[in-house]
Amino acid sequence: MPTRSRTDVWARSPMVLRRPRVFEAAALVAIGLGVIVDAVSSVTHALPHPLVRYAALVLVCLGVTASRRYPWPGLATTLAGPLLAALLGADPLPTWTFTIFATFVVTLRGVPALPAGLVTGVADYAAIAIHAAAGGWDDIGSIAVAFALAAAATGSAIRGHHRYWDELRKRTQDAVATREAEAERRVAEERVRIARDLHDVLGHEVALVSMHLGAAEVHLPEGAQAARADLAAARAGVQAVLRETQQVLAALRVSGDDPGTAPAADYGRITELVESARAAGLDVDAAVDTAPAGLPHTVGTAAYRIVQEALTNAQRHGDGTVSLRVAAEPGAVTIEAVNVSAPREAPSRRGYGLVGMRERAASVGGRLEVREEGQLFWIRAVLDLGAEGVR
Repeated sequence: MPTRSRTDVWARSPMVLRRPRVFEAAALVAIGLGVIVDAVSSVTHALPHPLVRYAALVLVCLGVTASRRYPWPGLATTLAGPLLAALLGADPLPTWTFTIFATFVVTLRGVPALPAGLVTGVADYAAIAIHAAAGGWDDIGSIAVAFALAAAATGSAIRGHHRYWDELRKRTQDAVATREAEAERRVAEERVRIARDLHDVLGHEVALVSMHLGAAEVHLPEGAQAARADLAAARAGVQAVLRETQQVLAALRVSGDDPGTAPAADYGRITELVESARAAGLDVDAAVDTAPAGLPHTVGTAAYRIVQEALTNAQRHGDGTVSLRVAAEPGAVTIEAVNVSAPREAPSRRGYGLVGMRERAASVGGRLEVREEGQLFWIRAVLDLGAEGVR
């Protein structure tokens, strides 16, 4: 079944959460433009205390620049700007406005919101109070404090949401990677199991061929040395094939279990498989045709494994009765399994067993079909007998 893209969650999150540095850049631009406008206004409008205003602006610029590497010292230097202006008689309004943006920037970068907001609010309130004591205004001191706390809270909230969505994206990627790794592991295990089953089938057939070759060698008349040598070479060849298949199986084996202790996978043992599932508590309504004469071992093994996986999936992810039909039709073996999906199971949680069944069906030239109709989950495998059809 299709899986969601690794970046779906990230792409669907709001831009503000994916690109918080856009707001940081906007705040820095606002500070820069404000400093330029205030510096130019001090000259063009002949504002009082121009040198003090310039000194305060210099402190703001130095503080904002330093805050990138040293957040607290940089913020303290920025806050010194309006305090210096107020102490020396200049209007602190422009510079305390810049401290609001600076507080937003440092909290966006990770400085705790509450301490930053309180420090900025107290410093700005003090600057306004000093200016008011000298005959200025005092009606916006509380506004300065409120703005400082709001800027700190906003920067911290954006950073927190960004970190949340970033963590969610990483977890989504990890979940998809884990699912893919699990699917690959299941495919590898099924291929090893196919190799084991083929080894059993080939070993039996190769042993028969070797026996017939030995019998033919014994029955040769005297003087047929050339034919006897050819038969001996043929016997050595089939024995070499058996040894090589054993070596390949040993290289493919990924687990330490002993395949020799497991029951043989064969069409004739499907009924035993059904009884075993019933004994485990699964309600199975089964109809299994008798194995036809001459059924190829590979097809019988594939049928057994597909039924085994279908019953396992039904037990893990299904609910209620499982309807199983195994039909030995002319030219093909057809397996149909139908069960009700459990309400707690999401469709995306299935799929590992289906990978193995598809591998198994494909190994004998067959095909596997899967579909869902409401809560019903259908599996249908058709294993073609082909040229090795029933005799």
